[in-house]
Amino acid sequence: MKNMVAFLFIFILFAGVSFFRNVTLPMGEAKSAAFVSSNQFEGFETIKNGNDYIIKVYDDIKEFYLKNEEFIKGFNLYFQSLDIKDFAKKLNAQIYQTHDVEGMIMYYGYTNMYKNFEMVGGKKVNIQIAVKEDETIVGFPLILTGF
Repeated sequence: MKNMVAFLFIFILFAGVSFFRNVTLPMGEAKSAAFVSSNQFEGFETIKNGNDYIIKVYDDIKEFYLKNEEFIKGFNLYFQSLDIKDFAKKLNAQIYQTHDVEGMIMYYGYTNMYKNFEMVGGKKVNIQIAVKEDETIVGFPLILTGF
């Protein structure tokens, strides 16, 4: 009986943490997304890129992510406009670096709400934001599909 109670407690804790992490990623505000995966998905616009596929999703972005999270290596969210400070606050993200690249403002940072990361300049980075004149691209862990 104690083992069953312990198992249920751990299961509920794990499920709650996983659910909370996914719910807090503000995907619903994005106009589209591009997911990078080694799997191909039927019914979606897909581009072969080396050993991976880039899958474009325009509707139900969060649903697609939650259903296929285990197969996703990274993803980009595309926004018409985005308040960077508000977005970073929603993600509890620490922004490390900002600079200009070819007319775009680039931000790099880290949030504990997304598990994957890359080491950049000796720091964990799992969010990259590129702000262009008419669009903002947010990449997890980095922008993997170009600007």
